[in-house]
Amino acid sequence: MLLVATVLAFATAAAAKDFGPGDLRICNGQRCLPVTDRQVLPLLGSFYYGGPQPKFALRPAMRSPYFELRFRNGYVTGIVATGKLDRFLSYGVYVGRFRRGRWYRVPARLAQEFRELTAPLRPLRLTPGAVSKSR
Repeated sequence: MLLVATVLAFATAAAAKDFGPGDLRICNGQRCLPVTDRQVLPLLGSFYYGGPQPKFALRPAMRSPYFELRFRNGYVTGIVATGKLDRFLSYGVYVGRFRRGRWYRVPARLAQEFRELTAPLRPLRLTPGAVSKSR
């Protein structure tokens, strides 16, 4: 019985780490676009929940372009910033993996997908208020 409960717990945790098409969206102040590329979705799960620990990154300059990353339910998980969208600041998603106020490098393939998706969008500009939302 304990073995079955343990297996079910691990299976549930593993399933929770999988992103489906549209589970995460990248947004500016007016519009959100879903991340749907099936080759990118496993990279999101690895970045957010498993895989190698993301590397620290330098803090982007104020007024750098940025976009919000939102779950389907509207929760903002954090932001990606710079012209390359290669830096991530968590707003509290999985705090055991990301530290409050710390910027992390976005894997190159994810950053590329974010840039492609946001090409038609006008970015937000990084402010102390946006940075202060990190938890």
